[in-house]
Amino acid sequence: MNNLAKTTAYLNRCSKCGSCQAVCPLYGETKTEPYVARGKLFLLKSHLEGKLPLSSKMKEIMSLCLLCKACVEQCPNSIPVDRMILAARQEIAREKSISFVKKNIFQHLLKNNGRLTLAAQLGYFYQRAGLQWLVRKSRILEVFRGELAQKEHLLPKMAKHPFRKQVPRLFTCSRPKLRVAYYTGCLTNFVYHATGYAVINVLRNHELEVLIPEQWCCGIPALAGGDEKTAIELARKNIDVFQKAGVDVVITDCASCGSMLKEYADLVETPEARAFAAKVLDFSQFLSEAVSFHAGENEIPGLVTYHDPCHLKRGQGVSGAPRKLIKMVPGLAFKEMKESDRCCGAAGSFNLTYHNLATKIGRRKVQNIQQTCADLVITGCPSCIMQLRHVLELEKSPVRVLHLAELLSMTYPSRKANKERGANKTKSRRGRC
Repeated sequence: MNNLAKTTAYLNRCSKCGSCQAVCPLYGETKTEPYVARGKLFLLKSHLEGKLPLSSKMKEIMSLCLLCKACVEQCPNSIPVDRMILAARQEIAREKSISFVKKNIFQHLLKNNGRLTLAAQLGYFYQRAGLQWLVRKSRILEVFRGELAQKEHLLPKMAKHPFRKQVPRLFTCSRPKLRVAYYTGCLTNFVYHATGYAVINVLRNHELEVLIPEQWCCGIPALAGGDEKTAIELARKNIDVFQKAGVDVVITDCASCGSMLKEYADLVETPEARAFAAKVLDFSQFLSEAVSFHAGENEIPGLVTYHDPCHLKRGQGVSGAPRKLIKMVPGLAFKEMKESDRCCGAAGSFNLTYHNLATKIGRRKVQNIQQTCADLVITGCPSCIMQLRHVLELEKSPVRVLHLAELLSMTYPSRKANKERGANKTKSRRGRC
């Protein structure tokens, strides 16, 4: 997919205008030139000219990128900076190797659903058996380097069992308009079951046959970490199982997963990969464009704002659809936030690797949320949900975060999907200011 040597033409396009500085969340917090696109491109050009080796410092600088595509959107010369960063990470991985921890995660957990499930269940046991309470109470993690104690607080509440083990593989209806497959993603499968039930509930209220086949991680963690081989292996497994399912559309509830699934065409470069990628639609895009969406009759009073996930707006070009759907919810008032499409700092595992920096980026997003006086912030990415909830908690803010599917599901008569939302019910108010 990416080869650093083939990017020379793009490197020569950079006019060093600095437009990328204005939109780069990392530069906004650090004011450090190597962290912005212009700086990274200069370093890559120096490397390809033989002036700069792929040192440990170069590895660190290339890892300090959110892959949010803001610089790509801003660049007057249309330089695909995110793809060039990925190519650099892959070359560094080949030359310097991937860390022991990441290699085991990419090659032994992500490619094996049984091991991934076991790891999630160990996380559940850690939280429910009192070990997490003990670790936090003793503050033992504070003696370790690498912001370990702060990172531990990012860990969301793990589910006891995977979502895909809790629901049937097939939801049928008498006269289905379409047969759709639901790609749940890892966070919905192991953490955010409420989102999964909500997606199913909304789809079933639109006379659709919903299939949830066996599936694997989309591969974006491996690709972003420089392990293209593992990403391709995961892509091929997913393509095979979804193509055999014989569905009209593949729906995703995660912006990052959806963006990655659509990139399978370039990653794998086969007719099957292109056919699969063409079927992939984000949940909001599907409801807005592929079916005649209708909200339920339940009113949801309150004031809401919306956060654009980077991989949804810039990765998939979807921004109007979720807003359109939110405005169709009975009783709800919508207010746009400032910089709604600025990265929240999650960026996959970036907030785990660089917690303090990611939190600074997240605080700017939270300030923009709070300025709207909204009770609720809606988004379409489980990774963003995890980050936003974490930073809102740090700021002691009562604003809650929900997936778009959860909001829409609340408008319909109660099913198991709505049962899962429990405390997610909105209070009757028109804002917090």
